[in-house]
Amino acid sequence: MRVKNWTLPYAITYILVWFTKQGYFRRVYKQGLENIPKNKPVIFAANHQNSLIDPIVIGTTHMKPVFFLTKSDVFRKPAVAKILFSLNMLPIYRERDGADFIEKNKAIFDRCTEILSSNGRIIIFPEGSHNTENRLRQLKKGIARIALQSDAVTKDDIWIVPVGLNYSNTRNKTADLLVSFGKAINASEIFQSADDTKNENEIIAPLMINIENGMRTEMLDYANHPFYKLYDFFISKIKRPRTTLIKKFKWNKDKNDKLTSFIDLNSQKAEQMQASIEEISKVCEDKDLRPYLFDKNKQSLIRPVIGLILGFPFALYGFINSYIPAILPEKLILSKIKDRQYDSSINMVLGGFLMFFFWCVQSFVVSLFTDHYIWFWYFLSCVISRWFSYEYHIFFLRFKGKKNYNGFVKANPDKASKLQIYYKELKQFIFNL
Repeated sequence: MRVKNWTLPYAITYILVWFTKQGYFRRVYKQGLENIPKNKPVIFAANHQNSLIDPIVIGTTHMKPVFFLTKSDVFRKPAVAKILFSLNMLPIYRERDGADFIEKNKAIFDRCTEILSSNGRIIIFPEGSHNTENRLRQLKKGIARIALQSDAVTKDDIWIVPVGLNYSNTRNKTADLLVSFGKAINASEIFQSADDTKNENEIIAPLMINIENGMRTEMLDYANHPFYKLYDFFISKIKRPRTTLIKKFKWNKDKNDKLTSFIDLNSQKAEQMQASIEEISKVCEDKDLRPYLFDKNKQSLIRPVIGLILGFPFALYGFINSYIPAILPEKLILSKIKDRQYDSSINMVLGGFLMFFFWCVQSFVVSLFTDHYIWFWYFLSCVISRWFSYEYHIFFLRFKGKKNYNGFVKANPDKASKLQIYYKELKQFIFNL
């Protein structure tokens, strides 16, 4: 079995996905790369919020092939399975996959052991499934069992690196993404400290505690789930000055921890604030508004209108050049999938590939009728105008929101005034917390 060498499909996919990732997110930042042991067996233990995007963003943070475990459902067709195996994907089986799921998983665990024995790297999502919420769910023990089995046959210690994937939005394009690698955990050392017991659960329990604590440190964890809306509003809906992703994450972590303590000590006050938040959120949902609009009595529309007029020609150019590949994922796949958690993954992977393919075809056609590398400048204009047209779209939606807000304030002055007071009180609370 090949572990260190790059396969051609993996190398090509790596390059395309890396560029797609850079264009899909507004800002991508990595911290803690120095925590990844070099030339050692490494298992990345990450929270799972964004289906296929999660392994992609971890796998493209460094120039070394990685393997990752995924649900066996996608391996059902032999032709598809062959492609997925060439991309370093390994299936993990569940009870519903058949009575022999334990034997199948044993074979996959053996593959993982072989990879780690060659100082390879594996990505595992210990939660077992993906969920867009910012909370760490109960971890499955499979990661510890793989580490324990591998430790018995590898020369080097097995290291587990907790990873926190922190998205500003798990569904929309141009979101921010911080990939945070935590302090590496020496699984072999933990196993050695439990030599006096033969019970597997007692051996792996200390490692699972370390993994859980490590992951929790690198991500946002809205621990008190009944107050999830409270956490989400304070951390993601309150408007703050734009800053670096590192500073933003530190602020979010600090407020997240303080909110948990506050809720534990002041549950009645927290319930009152959540009621105010739900009232604001209900109006926002009904009127297509954003909570930050309530920070002002009235939103100015002059500058947005001027910006929309001036930017329209170039935005139209970008829209025309990327219309077909932009709508194909929705028409071909997304409209047939009920689980909206796959939206961003399909848009990023399929949409990115289609966009690149269409631009190449269009540039080739241009090259047939022009000279002096006009095709290159055309291709470049497609990339830039696509970015501009999407930003223009976001700008238009913000203008529409401001317009709707002014209409709501005019039609419901008393209601608007009350919600403005709520918002300002909530904003003052979180900044002073």
